[in-house]
Amino acid sequence: MKPTQLLRLGGIVILCMLLQGCWDVKDIDNRMLVAVLGIEHTEDNKISLLVRFPITKTAQSGGGGIDKSYFMAKQKGDTVVDAMDKLRLRLPKSLDLSETRAIFLDQKLAEKGVKPYLEFAVRDRTLPLSTVVALISGSMEPIFSKPNPTGELSGIYTKLFFESYAGGTPQKNKVSLWRLFSRMYNPLEQNIVPLLVRSNMNMFELKGSAFFVEDKMVGKLTPEETLIYEIITQKMSDFEIETTEGANVKILKNNTMISSKMIDGKPVIRIHTLLTMTLMDSSQSAQNSTTEIEKSVSKELEERAEKVFKQTKQKKSDIFGFGNRFRGTLAANQDWAEMYQHAAIEMKIVSRLRNTGLQMLK
Repeated sequence: MKPTQLLRLGGIVILCMLLQGCWDVKDIDNRMLVAVLGIEHTEDNKISLLVRFPITKTAQSGGGGIDKSYFMAKQKGDTVVDAMDKLRLRLPKSLDLSETRAIFLDQKLAEKGVKPYLEFAVRDRTLPLSTVVALISGSMEPIFSKPNPTGELSGIYTKLFFESYAGGTPQKNKVSLWRLFSRMYNPLEQNIVPLLVRSNMNMFELKGSAFFVEDKMVGKLTPEETLIYEIITQKMSDFEIETTEGANVKILKNNTMISSKMIDGKPVIRIHTLLTMTLMDSSQSAQNSTTEIEKSVSKELEERAEKVFKQTKQKKSDIFGFGNRFRGTLAANQDWAEMYQHAAIEMKIVSRLRNTGLQMLK
């Protein structure tokens, strides 16, 4: 055989090897896609794993009287991985985490520490790091067994609940899995995670936000107090209603500037915030002037901020990430959590009311 023919034959063999099909891919019909994953504490110090799978339309319209858009399963185990392995034994198809939209954690687990229960999520690379994480107060099973009130597939409802373009508001603090872990390993910044509770009308409703020290929940903020966190971190969306002096105003824009310095070994943090607002409803107002409404909003938010600073400093939980501003000045033996507890934090809010609309204020 001529050398040119050998080269051609070799090229054909290599090309055939490159054109081989994927041998390790599972067909979509052989997978059960997890939409929502729940991890709950049990009385015997085990964990209960709850999963919710969407059901395709063809399955709903088939025989057997199936009229649900989801399928829910529950499994107990010593660890999350153990429970998941036992659940696989019961399922007719492969358990697939690649489309998981939300992870719910029991509040009791959060108070003990969430790291042992979420470590699998980072080690198992099939689970999206953008998955939303939230805590559940009370029993979790009714949330998984209840139909979606607005008809979305399992997981979509939870995702939309936090999205700013859908049901999200500044009081709903959205936290992803990657952000939770990044702060867990950052000694200069702590986590704040939404806390949900079962609702009779919807699947769940917002109870507040839990703040952490490392991987443990140490305190809770109300939804109104969570707004302060959103303002300081400038993550607030352009829709937030505040009621004051009988008038309702909508916050349109938030501009926050933070200055920080170390004075005699003590962190001093000054926050200046400019809020641009518009008047929404003044029907219950006693004809207050624009200036009176502006001062009232500023005073109310400043008092709320003082409460948030007091709570987080007492628990040594810097949810605002102020410690990152002192990263270059802290010595190796300095504990930022202790320093934050004694930090001087001052917040000044200036409110400006624009576009008062139909009624001309004085």
